[in-house]
Amino acid sequence: MYRLFMSVLLLTALGMEAAGETPIMEITSRETYPDGITVAKLANGLTIIVQENHTAKVATVRCFVKNTGSVNEGKYLGAGLSHVLEHVVAGGSTTKRSEQEIRELVNTFGGNTNAYTSLDVTAYYIDCPSKNVETCIELIADSMQHAAFVPEEFDRELEVVQQELADGLENRGRVMWKMMQETLYQESPARIPIIGYLDVLKQVKREQIIDFYRTRYTPNNQIFVVVGDVETNKVLAQVAELWKETPRGFEPDSMIPQEPEQVAPRQATRTMDGEMADITIAFPTVKLNDPDLFALDVLSYILSEGDSSRMVRDMRYARSLVLSVTTSSYTPTFVRGFFGVKMVVAPEKEQEAIAAAMEHLHKMKTDLVTDAELAKAKKQKAAELVFSRQTVQGQAESLANSYMSTGSPRFNELYVEGIQKVTAEQVREVAQKYFRPESLNTIRILPKGASSADDLAEGLKNAESEVRFVTLDNGLKVLVKRVSHLPLVDVSLYALGGNLTDMENMSGRSSFLSAMLDKGTTTRTSEEIDEYFDSIGGVQSFSAGRNTIGGHLFILKEDLEKSFEVFADCVKNPAFPEDKFAQVKTLMLASIANRTSHPQSELMELFADSLPKTTPFHVVSGGKKEVVEALTPDALRKHYAQLLNPSRMILTIYGDVDEAGAIALAKKHFGDLPVAEDTKPWNFQYPNQLEKNIIKHKQTGKESGLVLLAYAAPSMFEKEDHAALRVLNEIMANYPGGWLFLELRGEGLVYSVFGSLLSGAVPGYNVFMAQTSPDKVAEVKKRLFAAVEKAKAGEITEEEFQNAKQKLIASHAQDNTTVSEQAKVQGLDELYGLGYDHDKTFEARYEEVTLEKVRAVARKYFTTYVLVSTSNREE
Repeated sequence: MYRLFMSVLLLTALGMEAAGETPIMEITSRETYPDGITVAKLANGLTIIVQENHTAKVATVRCFVKNTGSVNEGKYLGAGLSHVLEHVVAGGSTTKRSEQEIRELVNTFGGNTNAYTSLDVTAYYIDCPSKNVETCIELIADSMQHAAFVPEEFDRELEVVQQELADGLENRGRVMWKMMQETLYQESPARIPIIGYLDVLKQVKREQIIDFYRTRYTPNNQIFVVVGDVETNKVLAQVAELWKETPRGFEPDSMIPQEPEQVAPRQATRTMDGEMADITIAFPTVKLNDPDLFALDVLSYILSEGDSSRMVRDMRYARSLVLSVTTSSYTPTFVRGFFGVKMVVAPEKEQEAIAAAMEHLHKMKTDLVTDAELAKAKKQKAAELVFSRQTVQGQAESLANSYMSTGSPRFNELYVEGIQKVTAEQVREVAQKYFRPESLNTIRILPKGASSADDLAEGLKNAESEVRFVTLDNGLKVLVKRVSHLPLVDVSLYALGGNLTDMENMSGRSSFLSAMLDKGTTTRTSEEIDEYFDSIGGVQSFSAGRNTIGGHLFILKEDLEKSFEVFADCVKNPAFPEDKFAQVKTLMLASIANRTSHPQSELMELFADSLPKTTPFHVVSGGKKEVVEALTPDALRKHYAQLLNPSRMILTIYGDVDEAGAIALAKKHFGDLPVAEDTKPWNFQYPNQLEKNIIKHKQTGKESGLVLLAYAAPSMFEKEDHAALRVLNEIMANYPGGWLFLELRGEGLVYSVFGSLLSGAVPGYNVFMAQTSPDKVAEVKKRLFAAVEKAKAGEITEEEFQNAKQKLIASHAQDNTTVSEQAKVQGLDELYGLGYDHDKTFEARYEEVTLEKVRAVARKYFTTYVLVSTSNREE
């Protein structure tokens, strides 16, 4: 690392000044780091971070505004001003462009734009094809300096935020976080929700928003980040030019009151709709800059990271006390953080689960962790760092957060180094220091009715090979691709099945089977399998979906051979042990019961139950209670034997591999699968037609309304119609320019609305879904039908059509940039019979879609429908 002070554009600036023009803003310092990272500062205080990553032709442009968020709102504390401002500024009009012009410009290249607010920062971003990065830089720079605050836009977004706040009252995750804030913090503004309080929010005036923008959105308070297929010098020059007329602002007064020491236990309890209890126990700890940070994080990983961790193995599997258990060490920069244990439990097991959790914490205070546990946690943290660098978005967030927290964009590397130095004694010391009875906080959400107690680009190009496709003698298809820019390997195995084979009153059978594949083999116990993958920081998982059942392996390169052997053992030799079978059944039944806690899950189950039994979309993947209760190990063994057909399976090995060696591994471990008798191609044409309109409503106890409108739709094999319907969804519903989004969000009728083609290898449904308040459900239904009639009448402009089509094409160009995403798409396309290179034809297929074709599919498919809704009101 070196530091170079320079005035890189000084001569240019002097020349412009002589001509009577404003000089370019001077770059006063520039630091370079490994991995193509550059940090520069302008004379007005703006910090610019650039990382070149030429793996894919994509980029992300982000601006982080410091000294914002709910803890930094000063005299406006409790209003959620930062969050309201985010809504107004993100995509809103500037003095240069209207909101519509910005939306249309972003649509032309398929940019993915959004923003978010946290406790201590607000961030704006656009993800884009790299050829459009200059436009995105200019758009973000414009919003950060020249927001227009159009009254109509302010009023609209204020109403949207109010609805968002109301909807959050039914979201258990948000409610739990709010309760934790208010319990753990009595003096610090960390107790204030990011979104604020409704009665304070209603008092917010446009002038206050503008004042906050002028004082906080100053260059010396912003971090501008660009990561992707870009040239650093060009980025720096453009940003300097765009900020040349904006001077440094006053330094914000960011004095945040600190939280006094907790001297007595605290508890908070409330009830919500649902059948399960959410429990968090937490202890105050440290800020990010405290050296105890490292030992606390290691402690957390030992307790709950992976199925072989102490709490998960004991509380979730051995004793079936919890549906889930996780621990975390939260260490912000502005206030002391906390160590938390979060559990989802059946109400009758609440006290036993809390007692078990406290026992585990007490053990950490008395006993030293083993060398194996310590090594495993350190390896997991090292692997986590590598995995997080796969996307430009992840890299940008890491750079910005590291720099804002510590002044170094590479704090993550330093953090992992600190983790590697942690000793068993230090882990015990932090447990003794912070897990004190007097500082215990217990937060509970119970069910209602329950008791309440630079050669880089060329190097990356050479690091990637074409896909190699081989078919083993037994019919198993194998795809191998070398992508060696990171030392990662992704292995996936898919077999046709899933919901396709669960239609005869067997909902959940394939999910149950997939959950049993790593619960013990004829030569390995479940604990040995979990322990191995946790020890290397790798991930092995099995799951069932609508069309397939399969397994996934995500590991570091050095662990491939041994991991592949264990993976193959789980696939070929599952033992279905009785004790693990009982544990999985308990967990599945608890998950089924827990659906009522989540409005979207309730709605989707109601939708599935309303569909014809001839379609796999009628099957609820997580299962039905009566089916899961009746399943036996022998039933799963029989189902397993039927699915193990190499001619209907595909294996993908992508990543930092030797191609010949990967194929040899496939032959060694899967070449002995027996040849199946039935090798005929799968017939995916399952009837999905609706004989009549179906209308259903479910009354719940939730202060939230959900509406879903669906029409039968073609499979992806009907390529022209499938593509045209996707274009139609963009026109009708989706952010940022869809009819329904503009109309319903614009009028404050919904918090969210979208359209989706829920269809793949099997014919499915075109779905429109909206979240609103219970009193607006009827109106939202009317608006959905009105939009459908508008589409059937062909009232689509050429501009709307072209924008939607180009947005899909450009958005797709930004998809499938990681090894795992590429492996999944290409593997499934080959398995379904489309060919592994089918995705390469995406742009050509969508360019062929015509406006008349889009109008035609609206008339063809928008006929008979399913309409389902949920709210706390009768219909």
